Amino acid sequence: MSAATINMAGISRCIVFSSIGGVFDVNDSNDGPLAALSKTSCGQPARSLLVSWNARALYLGPAMHLAAHRNAVGVLAIGLDGQLGVALDPADPGRGFSDCRTALIAPNQLHLLAMAGGQYAFLYVDALSDDLKTLQGRCRRRVGTVGFDLDNEDALIALLAGMDRSAEGWRATSERLAAVLSLAPSCTDARIRKVADALLASPSDATNAAEHARRVGLSSSRFQHLFKAQTGVSLRRYRLWARLQATMSGVMDGMTLTHAAHAAGFSSSAHLSAAFKAMFGLPLTALLSGGMQFVRTNLPDAEKGSEKSASS
Repeated sequence: MSAATINMAGISRCIVFSSIGGVFDVNDSNDGPLAALSKTSCGQPARSLLVSWNARALYLGPAMHLAAHRNAVGVLAIGLDGQLGVALDPADPGRGFSDCRTALIAPNQLHLLAMAGGQYAFLYVDALSDDLKTLQGRCRRRVGTVGFDLDNEDALIALLAGMDRSAEGWRATSERLAAVLSLAPSCTDARIRKVADALLASPSDATNAAEHARRVGLSSSRFQHLFKAQTGVSLRRYRLWARLQATMSGVMDGMTLTHAAHAAGFSSSAHLSAAFKAMFGLPLTALLSGGMQFVRTNLPDAEKGSEKSASS
């Protein structure tokens, strides 16, 4: 497996996409209280790394500054060398934040994070697996819909903080990470996986829920209930996630943003921009500046299979 660096002038940003995808903003390293980065032993800034790990994604890098937003899959936020804060009321940050080293945010939940300078990790879980349920059961406290203080967070933090941020480092760490987090192979209802796979393969397809239900032999109401129970989000929300993922993949493969957006099913650039900001908490223009190392893998949970890298 090899890795490639995505280099664009300006602020340090990152792109996340996998079979369920995602994008988040990395902090501006040029000024402000979030500018400090952890240093390596040779005095160089620790590089950012993003791994697309089957239907999961893992980011390691500097603090991010995001607006309140909702993700389409669950995310585990981890402070590698300090605490992070989760707003008690994302609509009213003045009510304060709950400090922690690990926080688990459920899908489609409005949330707002406060991060000082330093290094963080974000694991976006597989929406078609028991990842979220497993991690929820291991949170030692809960405030509202957010789980805090993973039962073995010290081991998790040590593993990720000490990981070499390279393709080789990921290869040496991935199996231990899955074990530390108790992540298991996906076991989603085959009918729901069939529909989810179809959305990912053809995100521009506007087939409605009733037709998808018919194709898998379910009533419309039963299908919609089962889809949300299995993935944590509605069919419409999952389709939006698939379209955003496809847009980013297209851009990284050399398409113009407008072409990639239309190919993914967005009606206009304005539609794409609004959807992007609502789901990831940052302007779409943030994607157009920055650099990081990106590793894309396609491995079964037993860590066997093919691997490849990608870059723009």
